[in-house]
Amino acid sequence: MNVRQLEVLRTMIRTGSVSETARRLGISQPAASKILGAIELDLGMTLFSRANGRLHTTREAQDLFPEIERIFGDMATFRQRAAELREGRAGEVRIASAPVLGTLLLPQAIQRFGAENPGVRFDAQVLPTPEIIEQVRANRVDLALAQAVPDDTLTIIARLCVGRVVCVLPPGHRLCGHATVTPADLAGERLITFYPGAPTGDRIREAFRNAGQVLETVVDTNQAFFAASLVRNGVGVALIDSPFPFAEYLPELVVVPLEPEIRFILNALASRLRPLTPVALRFARTLATVAAEIAGNHPGMLPLQGP
Repeated sequence: MNVRQLEVLRTMIRTGSVSETARRLGISQPAASKILGAIELDLGMTLFSRANGRLHTTREAQDLFPEIERIFGDMATFRQRAAELREGRAGEVRIASAPVLGTLLLPQAIQRFGAENPGVRFDAQVLPTPEIIEQVRANRVDLALAQAVPDDTLTIIARLCVGRVVCVLPPGHRLCGHATVTPADLAGERLITFYPGAPTGDRIREAFRNAGQVLETVVDTNQAFFAASLVRNGVGVALIDSPFPFAEYLPELVVVPLEPEIRFILNALASRLRPLTPVALRFARTLATVAAEIAGNHPGMLPLQGP
């Protein structure tokens, strides 16, 4: 039995009339009668009796009617779900994010998008950048939030913001009143920053060499949050490439941009090899909106300029 036959049967039970069924469904009366006959033959039972020129449902038809209504209810739910998926209002967004973006940007974007689209669920992982890129290439996530640049397998879905290297100082430090700090200003300080070989760590060391300074560290790390925590505990001062939520988590620390400025772009990336789902594409736009709002009030972030 197909959907059209069920539609005829449902309408005929509701109206008790072949002519009214034909009118509502836009078919001829002979066609409606023929479909009803095929249904009864298929089911092996009589569904209607005729008396005084009217159709009357049999007990069997009455017992089947709730099941018919359930089927049409399920079909309506199916169509609604398909529309929500098509329009990006339902489904799942799988995300792999760099740690700092996972602390600052991602929670705000998920909260906003989820409030507007309660049918959407999220699978979010916070990983080092090489693992993030591998997750995208292996089709385990939809979006990657990282400093990574596009290549033959990755494409930029949304440019989020420009980040810059900052110096994180404990309260009362001699450099707290400076608008910027230079490598020369940091001479003699106990420095905390990223490992040699890490992209930002290498760029910071290059800036020191160009300024005629030697970068001597007391702690090398791969995590901006850990570096900032070390500052809070009196280990030294940190140079990090971090749009970290200092005001929320470590409000006592002072954040000053490094001069010369070291910039980097934070992107939302996806695979070139498969289309992005509508819901993931809409979420990427929300990420860009939230990033623009945050960038105007964060010492480690700058608004995007141009397209």
